[in-house]
Amino acid sequence: MKNVLFLTLKTFSFTGGIERACRTLIHALYLIKGNNISIWSMYDHQSDLDERYCNQVLFKGFASKKFSFSFTVIKNAFKFDQIILSHINLLVFGFLIKKLKPSAEIILWAHGVEVWRPLSSWKKKFLQQNATLWAVSNYTKEQLMRLHNIPLSSIKILNHSVDPFYYIPSHLEKPVHLLNKWKLNVSSYVFFTLTRLSSTEHDKHYDSVIRAISRLKKEHSDIMYFIGGRYSNDEYLRLTTLIKQYNVQNNVKLLGFIPENEITAHYLLANCFVLPSKKEGFGIVFTEAAISGCQIIGGNADGSTDALINGKLGQLVNPEDEHEIYQAMYHAIQQNNHQPTEQQKLALQYFSFEVFKENTQRLLNAS
Repeated sequence: MKNVLFLTLKTFSFTGGIERACRTLIHALYLIKGNNISIWSMYDHQSDLDERYCNQVLFKGFASKKFSFSFTVIKNAFKFDQIILSHINLLVFGFLIKKLKPSAEIILWAHGVEVWRPLSSWKKKFLQQNATLWAVSNYTKEQLMRLHNIPLSSIKILNHSVDPFYYIPSHLEKPVHLLNKWKLNVSSYVFFTLTRLSSTEHDKHYDSVIRAISRLKKEHSDIMYFIGGRYSNDEYLRLTTLIKQYNVQNNVKLLGFIPENEITAHYLLANCFVLPSKKEGFGIVFTEAAISGCQIIGGNADGSTDALINGKLGQLVNPEDEHEIYQAMYHAIQQNNHQPTEQQKLALQYFSFEVFKENTQRLLNAS
């Protein structure tokens, strides 16, 4: 039996992709039998914990008390056999634990852009010599090898999965209440994007999708593009200006934040989920969309290739090529043999939570 410590920055008080992935990993660790698990969060409060994922006994939120967090980690370093770090910014604790207990295995869960950028020399050296890395995609694995000279033998793949509590629909029809809300017909063709909207997210290329809509509506008047996700004020103003500029006010809607219990319904409303990004470490939204039966268009220059199983779950496009994005969207509208049930079945075969839990257990036991 191993003593396993999962260190995270904030998991239950924020809703980003890494945080969502961490909740899923926490639940997997909680369910895996045979190990003693502790979960410590630097920024979460104890009251932030969602007890569906683990119980209060295993979780400790330090409520931004960095000194207390640091002291507790160092004081208890000798107790743990495996330490999983949720983010590169926690690597200093892996370094300290390894000094105090050389036999401890330090595991860094490497997601995306946080490890695609330059690292300090000590971090690179430590990762090269003293750590195991779980990369969420083959793309991230390749970046770790190319940018930081991490040996291939030190890197394992742990793809994200759908959240264990994500509602998996058994009927893949468009929700009547959303059709009525937006005055759509069942035959209306709906594109959908779900992402954070800000000046730092332009590599998601939702601008290109808006411009493609302006071309597509000339031949297909009954199309809609819904963009869901929190937006900054400046990005909202920029996008509303762009929408007016391309005269697509009746075809493009910014939905803002979508509550968790409404996300599946919006995937079901959509015929095609489109996110031609080049900054996805993996892209959990692709998995959710596929499990909801959507056609999918994603980028071919990041971890989206893993999420789309190299094209088996959707079209992969060059995110920098607006004409290619337009062509993929045009092709999606023309496609008449898409089978939502088969899309869901294939997505679950690769990215169900049960598969993720089994993969996590295999990686823990392999050490």
